[in-house]
Amino acid sequence: MTTEKKLNIKHKTVYTYDTDAWLSPQKILLSPSLRRYFHILSYESRVTPKPQGVNYRLDMEGNLFQQVWFSQPTDKLEIDIETTISTADFNPFEFIIDKAFEQRNDGGEITFNYPSEKQPFLIPFLNNTGKPEIHEVAREFKSKSQDTVSFLVDLTAYVHQLCKHIIREAPGVWAPEKTLKEAKGSCRDLAWLLINILRSEGLASRFVSGYAYNPKLEENHELHAWVEAFCPGAGWIGLDPSLGLLTDAFYIPLAASFLPELTLPVIGSFTGASHSTLESYVEIKELV
Repeated sequence: MTTEKKLNIKHKTVYTYDTDAWLSPQKILLSPSLRRYFHILSYESRVTPKPQGVNYRLDMEGNLFQQVWFSQPTDKLEIDIETTISTADFNPFEFIIDKAFEQRNDGGEITFNYPSEKQPFLIPFLNNTGKPEIHEVAREFKSKSQDTVSFLVDLTAYVHQLCKHIIREAPGVWAPEKTLKEAKGSCRDLAWLLINILRSEGLASRFVSGYAYNPKLEENHELHAWVEAFCPGAGWIGLDPSLGLLTDAFYIPLAASFLPELTLPVIGSFTGASHSTLESYVEIKELV
């Protein structure tokens, strides 16, 4: 039996500048991306000061964004988003991976083979600059995993066990080697670590930012980051190393990219001010 729930999401983002600033056109990535398990019932966006123009566009990776631009300087940029969605439970293992994708080498290790027609598209999602220690993390799973699914499940669970999930307020994403050495990291650090491990094994993967709702966790209403790995036949498969699980119906993606910095909620620049501060607040409630 499929269980549906309605979620109301309120997200406030405020940039404050020390003096009046001239804002460049701003890219706002705060529109839920299409997924089969949820429907958007309502969506409202309020930007202050009132923009001179607003346009909804798709970027090169298929992310829906608002482009806003201004004609006057301001000492504050405030973005208020309210979204109501209906989401339904689904089986995260309900997919079939093409058999030709998965192979074994002479040593019995699992390897991955993308069809030639898909390889040009996947180049950015396979780009890997990780050091040898990143590659070593997955070695034991390459021979003992029964198939691609068990490899992904076991590796995601292992990263969760290996690295403690922490709340880290400082901006940016740690290098995967730092996260591995520290054995801890924020959700975005753990996601970037898993991505680099997967890429080192020839598995295309991307960084996803969005909302994750889990009423059983203390920090259940938050912006979150996770991973999607591409497997022919199944498409993009969601993996959350912060919990060690495949993603479920309570993951609402806002943006996905081969680089974490391309998924920031707001992307833009300013002139005229020397300093800015950022405040962000997210609240998710279940509606009866």
